Amino acid sequence: MKIAFFHNRYKHRGGEDVVVDTQLELLAKAGHEVSLCSVDNGEEIRDWRSALRAARHARWNPSTPERVVAFLDAHPADVVHVHNTFPLFSPSLHHTLSEWGVPVVQTLHNYRLVCANASLLRRGVPCTECIRRGPWNSVRYGCYRGSRVQTAVWADMTAHHRRQGTWTECVDLFTTPSSFARQLLIDAGLPAERMRVLPNPVLDPGPPAPLGEGAAYIGRLAPEKGVDLLIEAWRAFPDVPLRIVGTGPEQRRLRRLAADQSSIEFLGGVPHDRALAVMADSAFVVAPSLWYETFGMVVLEAMACGRPVVVPAESALAELVDPGRTGLHYTSGDEASLAGACAALLADRSLMQSQGEEARSTYEDDFAPERVVAELEALYHSVAR
Repeated sequence: MKIAFFHNRYKHRGGEDVVVDTQLELLAKAGHEVSLCSVDNGEEIRDWRSALRAARHARWNPSTPERVVAFLDAHPADVVHVHNTFPLFSPSLHHTLSEWGVPVVQTLHNYRLVCANASLLRRGVPCTECIRRGPWNSVRYGCYRGSRVQTAVWADMTAHHRRQGTWTECVDLFTTPSSFARQLLIDAGLPAERMRVLPNPVLDPGPPAPLGEGAAYIGRLAPEKGVDLLIEAWRAFPDVPLRIVGTGPEQRRLRRLAADQSSIEFLGGVPHDRALAVMADSAFVVAPSLWYETFGMVVLEAMACGRPVVVPAESALAELVDPGRTGLHYTSGDEASLAGACAALLADRSLMQSQGEEARSTYEDDFAPERVVAELEALYHSVAR
């Protein structure tokens, strides 16, 4: 099968970029002819002029149709798989694909279609106001980067394409990585009959190493990730190592917050194989996100490494972790609850061992790359028919 991918890459490589590259790799190995048409925020938004141009074209980028037609002329496709389009491609991509007549699968990696900041989080607390009240509600809060003007750009784009029926007329099938995210997006008005759950692919890191010591956090150091909550909870474990891997806008503040805790080590941004090694050196992994998330690549990577995971109960992460079997849940945003979950694992190494083994088995049975690719192929064939 010939499959064309379209993806707007982020300025700082993140989980969505990893998913796209992994899907391309796995599909090529499965014998499909895959091609990628991408734009890159880091390359095309370099100063205020290019940022202003991107804002002006967020509703409809006039250069996208020509780019798309030229690409499909050179790379004929049986199916097109669209990932991120914000802000450079814009929804003019969808209309061009619809006019071209090729079936379109759209993956929704986050909540961008219903939330200006894509996370359904405001002031550190989950927020679904715009699901109920519509996109212009976000402008009064300046939900996109704290700016009412920039938020209005998103609201205008979203409201316009809802009126135009872009998402109902120009997309054959939506995928999202979890049932949790699927239901929220359906509540926001997307068609339930065209929403499928497709887990993100995680490559097999190989047989798990013996349990290490302490815990690890792997991810961005950003407000929505809840790392400050983890640091405060870790005051209960002054002699237990906690390794924090990642960079982001909160790194300086978080380092200051943990300055009096010698058991906490910040490792900064590291290559992916090093991050996996940090997991292997730990006994369990903590994912303390404050936002709902849509999947949790790190959670599944930890499970593939044979490590139990501690996650908030009120999130898509909880869908991956069976409490008491492959890890533990805690009450989202609750420092004492998080500390209690970590304490329960640290008090019983045999529990961590058994949960780690179950986590690895769950990864092999339900999330192995071959299984995820087979599900993706079935989706492609369904829309191609």
